[in-house]
Amino acid sequence: MLSRSLKRSLLPAIFLLLVVFLVLSTRPRLYSFQGQIMGTTYNVSYVANLFTHPVKEVSKAVYDALADVDQRMSTYKSDSELMQFNRSPVGEPFRVSQDIVQLVQEAQAISDMSDGAYDITVGPLVNLWGFGPTQWAAVKESPGDEDSHELANAPEFVKWIESQYPGHIPDEMAINEARTKVGYQSLKADIGDSTLTREKELFVDLSSIAKGYGVDQAAAAIRALGIEDFIVEVGGEVAVQGVKPNGKPWRLAVIGPEMGKNGISALVEPLDKALATSGDYLNFFEVDGQRYSHTINPVTGWPEAKRVAEVAVIADTSARADALATMFMVLGDEKGLELANRLGIAARFAYYTDEGFETVTSEAFKPYLVEQP
Repeated sequence: MLSRSLKRSLLPAIFLLLVVFLVLSTRPRLYSFQGQIMGTTYNVSYVANLFTHPVKEVSKAVYDALADVDQRMSTYKSDSELMQFNRSPVGEPFRVSQDIVQLVQEAQAISDMSDGAYDITVGPLVNLWGFGPTQWAAVKESPGDEDSHELANAPEFVKWIESQYPGHIPDEMAINEARTKVGYQSLKADIGDSTLTREKELFVDLSSIAKGYGVDQAAAAIRALGIEDFIVEVGGEVAVQGVKPNGKPWRLAVIGPEMGKNGISALVEPLDKALATSGDYLNFFEVDGQRYSHTINPVTGWPEAKRVAEVAVIADTSARADALATMFMVLGDEKGLELANRLGIAARFAYYTDEGFETVTSEAFKPYLVEQP
């Protein structure tokens, strides 16, 4: 047994160890996790101490929030609310979740803002050009036909996509036919009844706003756990809140179209806001030396051929930043910059030149830049 004098001599050391342990355990630490959903990846980092908010708890909350958005708003799931609506009879109100109605209303406001340059009913044109969703339920190999595919249990529109897939530039007749199935003005959203109504044959695709909304929902799930400092990224769309463990603001890198050459294009501090980017350099095809982007102009029915290569937008919500970035890709840097400055939108445009790429920034974006370009 330890003598009384030895016990007394150990007490200060034990007390010191307890103090050190308590200090270290309550000191803010950075925790991170990753996952896959919505056909892309997500990354989350948050600040907590040793005894609160284990990664398992936070990661489940984030995954559940993202999975809920994906299940209800995906065009890749035939049983999603959105796809059920897309199969609903023309002229009949169809009940959906209220947040879907709210997203449609926000999308339509951005459509009005841009005179139709942004349109969530552009799906028939996107798919005609070969950039839309396809669902292969099975791939069968048969003798003499190595590329034989079977599309099973897919929505009717997805089957139409496959049958219409061009493999080349579609002709003007096909483009005009697809344009007759486009038009946000023929989509009615009633927030009171929580219904959507197609007034003509339309296919609503929320992919240009739903991923950003997923980021917002993941952020809301983290806040609901009592976490005040975090960063959420889903497929390139990001929302931040609070600060890092060292008390400094979160910094985000805008990689830009020359990401393989010059690395970071710009550093920004969004300060409790969201950042979204849209570009033509990761999803396009070329025919006879002409590049055709996945960003389709709903008005003309053709991929945009303007000089803009990428747009970065900072907004209060990731959903809004996501949609605005797509809108600016269609408008281009000149009309887009004029609109951004007129409405106070934080946007940064990277565009092609004979020497490579140059950038132009709206006045509202400049305060977020850590280093002026």
